[in-house]
Amino acid sequence: MMSKSPNSAEKLYKVSADIANCCGYGLCASMCPEIYKLDSDGLVYLASDTVSGDLVASAIEGAESCPAEILKVTLID
Repeated sequence: MMSKSPNSAEKLYKVSADIANCCGYGLCASMCPEIYKLDSDGLVYLASDTVSGDLVASAIEGAESCPAEILKVTLID
């Protein structure tokens, strides 16, 4: 088993959005307002395209709550 340094335990995830297909439900922003923001038309944009630490779970929850299924959170290898 590999030993981990204190910083290696924190994994980095990529957040992506198919913004052209956003329907403006806003559920993502209510679940994770630190990552998912809404523009003046009510459509999503990303505050950051990466997430780690305590925000990972809420970013995934926000992506999974999207009825249009346009949001993805994937582990960066």
